[in-house]
This record gives sequence, C-alpha cells and structure tokens, in this order.
Amino acid sequence: MRMMFVPDVEGSSNHLKTKQAAFSAAAAVLLLDQVTKLVVRHSLLDGIPKEILGNFARFTLRYNVGAAFSIGWGGPLFLIVFTALACFFLIRYMMKVEDRKQVLWLGVILGGAIGNLVDRILMGKVTDFIDIGLTGWRWPTFNVADIAICIGGIAVFFLFKGAKRLEVPTKETEI
Repeated sequence: MRMMFVPDVEGSSNHLKTKQAAFSAAAAVLLLDQVTKLVVRHSLLDGIPKEILGNFARFTLRYNVGAAFSIGWGGPLFLIVFTALACFFLIRYMMKVEDRKQVLWLGVILGGAIGNLVDRILMGKVTDFIDIGLTGWRWPTFNVADIAICIGGIAVFFLFKGAKRLEVPTKETEI
C-alpha cells in the first residue's frame, strides 16, 4: 500500500489568514498611533495640558528621548537598533506561533513597537501625550503605541500561560 502526501490546503489557508490578520492589526495600531501623534503635535503646545476628564485625564504633549518612562537607556541610536531588532525577532516568532489569538496580540505589540520606532527614526524622540493622574501624582505620559504594547503584552502573557504545555516524558511515563 502506497501512502501519498496530501498537503493541508485548508490548514495552510487558515495559517496564512491568521498571519495576515496579525499584520493587519499591526498596521491598524501603527496608523492609529501615527495619526494621533500627528494631530497632537499640530494642536497642542509642548507641556501645556488640555483637560479631557478634569485633572484626571488630559492630553499633554511631551517628547521622550529615552526608553520607557523616559529612562535614559543607551542613547537614541541604541534604542533604534534595539527596537528594530526586537521587531525583527517578534515577526520571526509570530510566523512560528500557531494560536490565532496569540498571533493577533503579537501583531498588536508589533504595531506599537513600530509606531515608536518610526518616531525615533524620523524625529529622534517619541511623541507622548496621554497624561493620567490625580492631584500631584501623575503617571508618566504615554501614547497609543505604548497602550498597544502593554495591553498586547498582558494578553500574550495570559494566553501563553493558559496554553497547553508539552509534557516531557519522565521515566515513570515511558513505560
């Protein structure tokens, strides 16, 4: 009896659609991030808040030359190279992951990372504008890309945590 290899056309198609959806999610995040930053740069003055929900939520244009929370970490060129490499490895990893939800959230993270990378390449700094806080305490100002990276990271963490783990055979299970 001769066995023939029949390609899984439907599985390949679903796999491709999942990857396309993830890259579409990345593009949507990137577009939303860049459009909001453009609007803010043209409508706000640097450092002058515009209240949205009283003093709690406001838009305040700020520029971040450092890493997260304006931490001076390695300089502008280092941050560009580091972020570009992170995006490259994220794309490679996305191509290997099979779970649709995980891939989509990885796409969201990718869109956020590219959004901040575009700012660093074009302006040498990242545009931040979402300003949250109460009275004298303010969270560091952030942007849409930062939101995508954080929410995507949390989602991926819980999705990977809940994923079935491969069991490594032990001597007891090898019988």
